[in-house]
Amino acid sequence: MFGFLINLPVVSYYEIGTALTANHAHASFMGVYGMLSVGLALFCLRYIIPERHWSDRAAKISFWSLNVGLAWMVFATLFPLGVLQLYHSINVSYYDARTLNYITSRTNSILEWLRMPGDVVFIVGGALPVLYICFLGVSYMRQSSTLEEPEEVLFTEVMAPVQTR
Repeated sequence: MFGFLINLPVVSYYEIGTALTANHAHASFMGVYGMLSVGLALFCLRYIIPERHWSDRAAKISFWSLNVGLAWMVFATLFPLGVLQLYHSINVSYYDARTLNYITSRTNSILEWLRMPGDVVFIVGGALPVLYICFLGVSYMRQSSTLEEPEEVLFTEVMAPVQTR
């Protein structure tokens, strides 16, 4: 959604380098690659950690905290900042919307500080449980043996009988 918003030619002319660009970048990078990485890590860790040491609760807390923290950052802070900056860019000038005077204005400062609750939820509730599960994976990793053979073998080697004279 944010990618389509910032790539419209008229919008793109006034908003490149504003908070809408940062909004799109944060949402897409963490929303796609970050969540995919965490999901793959939890998928792998689920099979590495024995059942008695696995924590479903930590995984659920991490999932919801990462999503809530990211949504807070994107919708409560960066999107409003970007819309206000785009409005200022169109009405006043693109140059003025990127000056230090505009960026450090009272409204922008308040919106930037409103990001903190989402960041705390993201880090404390989202990242720390994943690190805890990674610690469990390193501490209680299942010991596997490479000498075990699977019950059903996919390929069998067929050898021709040796004829003796």
